[in-house]
Amino acid sequence: MSGGGMAPMVTHDGIMETSFQFIYSDETYRIDVISEKRLRWTRVAGDNAGQSDEETYVFDVLSPEIILLTWIEADGLGLSNVLNLRAGTLITHANHAREVFQNKGQHSLEAA
Repeated sequence: MSGGGMAPMVTHDGIMETSFQFIYSDETYRIDVISEKRLRWTRVAGDNAGQSDEETYVFDVLSPEIILLTWIEADGLGLSNVLNLRAGTLITHANHAREVFQNKGQHSLEAA
C-alpha cells in the first residue's frame, strides 16, 4: 500500500512487520520493522546497493498522520526520519561527526 492510503492514526503496534521504502533522489532503502525495538535497513538502489544492517530504533507519533523513526547506525550515523503517512513524504535529518544534513524524499508502505 502506498503512503497515501494509510489510515489517519497509526500506532507502534500498527507498524510491526511492515516495510517502508525510503526513496531519495540518489538512493532507495527498504526499512523492515522487525519488532518494537529492532529494524533492518537495506540499500536497494544507489551506491553500495545491498548494504544492510539491523539497528535499535525509537518510534513516536507526532500527529495522527506523522510518525518519527530514529536510530544510530554502527558507524555513528544518526538518522531521524519524519514520515507523513497520508502524503507519502519523508524528511530525514542525519548527523555524523558533528556534521548535520537534511535529505527529503518519499516513502511507500507495505505489509512485510
